[in-house]
Amino acid sequence: MTRTWRRLADRLNGKHDPEVLYEGLPDHLAVPVRHWALEALRNYVLVGVVCLRLRLPSTVLNSRAPDEALANYQDKNNPMIFLEIVDALLAGLADTNPYSSGNYGATARDLRTKLDYILTEGGSAYMVNPERDGLCRRVNETLRESLEAAVQAADKQTQGAGTHLREAFSAAYGISPNPSVAYSQSVKAVEAVANPLFLPKSPEPTLGAVRSTLDQGRNKYEMVVQDRTGAPAGINAVVELLNLLWHGQRDRHAGGPTSQPVTQEAAETAVHAAALLVHWIATGAIRKK
Repeated sequence: MTRTWRRLADRLNGKHDPEVLYEGLPDHLAVPVRHWALEALRNYVLVGVVCLRLRLPSTVLNSRAPDEALANYQDKNNPMIFLEIVDALLAGLADTNPYSSGNYGATARDLRTKLDYILTEGGSAYMVNPERDGLCRRVNETLRESLEAAVQAADKQTQGAGTHLREAFSAAYGISPNPSVAYSQSVKAVEAVANPLFLPKSPEPTLGAVRSTLDQGRNKYEMVVQDRTGAPAGINAVVELLNLLWHGQRDRHAGGPTSQPVTQEAAETAVHAAALLVHWIATGAIRKK
């Protein structure tokens, strides 16, 4: 879609508020998503893979039509089960050749695009993740684009940072969020681009050491952007962002007076702070004087 569609009544009333996103699989999304799943499950191998990964009861595979049984599977004790099935299907599709449709009527790439369209048009709180191998919570398009820009910049400079950043995003916004992993991967993403640049000879480089190096060497580095005098800006913003990311990881060590689990909000903040730092470092926005 080239623009956001709005209901006629909303357009007539001049309503421009963002549409409320729907959690789970509401009634208006259930049929389109289940039809999508049935189309994907024409690849019978995926039926077995999904059932095994989600530990589904044997009644699914023992049924006369396992693909239909899986596409219509419900569990009253787990309202997220069908989103988990869709998530597992996407992972299975990512394991196949995206350019080969076999006898299944649609390529894996087409299936992912179709699902993303259904979820977007239906106002789902979920979307196909950037790696196209699972679901994640829907995020602002600008934030998503900034993350992808950071990943691409990192991939051009060094291997590892982009992977860590993608994993951080998936852990923060996946259907089963893991804030601790998201924060840890965010730190590693910055380390992957910063350590070789600022600590090239250190035998045990860490983000904390990078932070100290830049903090103590503020007069040795500058930004490519100018300050209000027209001169290259200092790196105070970089140091403060590094401080925030480093000190905010309160579960790095256990047993301390300030040790505590990483919250979902902290994890999401860490991911976007890391994306900004990775982009700055990978594109040379921080340089020696």
